[in-house]
Amino acid sequence: MADQEKDAATVTEEKPVATDAEAGDEEFKFVEDPTFDVEYKGECAYEVKVVVPAANRQKQADTLFDELKHDAEVPGFRRGRAPRKLIERKFSKAVRSEVEQKLVSAAFRKLLTDKSLKPIGAPDIEGIEESQGKDDVPLSFTLKFEVTPKIELGKYRGIAVERPVVTVKDSDCEEAVNELRERYATFETLAEGVAADGDQLIISFEGQIDGEPFQGGKATDYPYILGTKRFFPEFEKALLGSSAGDELKCDVTFPEETPSEKLRGKTANFTINVSEVKRKVLPELSDDFAKLSGYENVDDLRTKVAERLNTNSKQMSESIARRRALEEVVKNSTYEIPKSLIEAVAHEHFEREVRHLMSHRVHADAIMSRTEELMKEARESAITEIKQMVALNEVGEAEGIEVTDEDFEKEAEALATQWGMDTDTVSHYLASENDRRSMYESRIYRNKALNVIMEHAVVTDKEVPADALDEEQEHDHHHDHEH
Repeated sequence: MADQEKDAATVTEEKPVATDAEAGDEEFKFVEDPTFDVEYKGECAYEVKVVVPAANRQKQADTLFDELKHDAEVPGFRRGRAPRKLIERKFSKAVRSEVEQKLVSAAFRKLLTDKSLKPIGAPDIEGIEESQGKDDVPLSFTLKFEVTPKIELGKYRGIAVERPVVTVKDSDCEEAVNELRERYATFETLAEGVAADGDQLIISFEGQIDGEPFQGGKATDYPYILGTKRFFPEFEKALLGSSAGDELKCDVTFPEETPSEKLRGKTANFTINVSEVKRKVLPELSDDFAKLSGYENVDDLRTKVAERLNTNSKQMSESIARRRALEEVVKNSTYEIPKSLIEAVAHEHFEREVRHLMSHRVHADAIMSRTEELMKEARESAITEIKQMVALNEVGEAEGIEVTDEDFEKEAEALATQWGMDTDTVSHYLASENDRRSMYESRIYRNKALNVIMEHAVVTDKEVPADALDEEQEHDHHHDHEH
């Protein structure tokens, strides 16, 4: 199995304990090497019993006391002139603590080097307190830590992938043109007839609970479009079929997830006055309308709309095929994933979903009641995300993929087009912070790995209805994390 370093783009990335060499110091040298009794506990967890020979303690303590002798301030003596034994008595506790920290850190680094391990974060250290105060005995302790995910990569070249494709029809183009007309629609007062879905009503209403008005239960000349379902079903039902001048009555029972605690479960009696009913009028499809929408004429509008639909359809098809290919590689591979990593990524997914629900005005109590369900879904999504990233990293390593400056510039150009900015500004932004550049380089790396998978895949196209493509893409948007 190959150990996988976690991706720099993930918020859960943690780095191994820094070595002295990484900090700019000389490499630590043991007088006598420590011994390691390594036990693998499964799921990327290790428990290692470490024994550091006493000679290392004594050597490190001597070195620190020698350094202190030159600078220590002891009452009754000039700086650097105090006797060694007096310095040892005064600073023995601090020196012993620092020696133990140095030896534990150095032993951990040596363990990682000797055993080729890549840890997630710092280890838990147990048992060290048992040997405190005894400089002439070995330093014994136990390290507990997790390493980066392990993968045994399965088949990734020549996998079978079914790509859903959609043929854009004239009716699809016509629907898109009408959607464009909808954006420029106006509402005109309805002289005759009754309100139907899509009509705009100008209404004034007041609600009462037990004969008393309540906050938020009153509005004057409020524009409401029937069918949007922004009001309660009882409210919409009362408005449907109404005319200007009507006075309507309806009762509404507030559900238990209503944000206001005072309203939950209460029934409000509403009086609604309809002052005006307006019907939506679409602009005529003409050259003038086409120019207003940014096209030369109607023919140009239809052509460009068809091109956009075809482009979007192909992009969606390719996106789904790439996702399916990656899923197949994940199925073909076996994994071990550290629990702490799963939990960290799962909490990110959980918090993101909570923010999504709150943005859609779902009450906190309703969210809290689903905590267990949401957390279970978050863990499943986290495991999928980790497996996909680890698989792509391993494919990249197997294929010798590298991210070049040219790759980075192409990414900047694509983002500049997407964001409507110039490439130089975007390039500077991406490179201005190491973490940001690392995140985008990781994304490029994974995309190149997925490109390799697709280049060698056996792809079969299958015609599907447009709504099927939309549904699958919507599912991907809800669960996907860009690779």
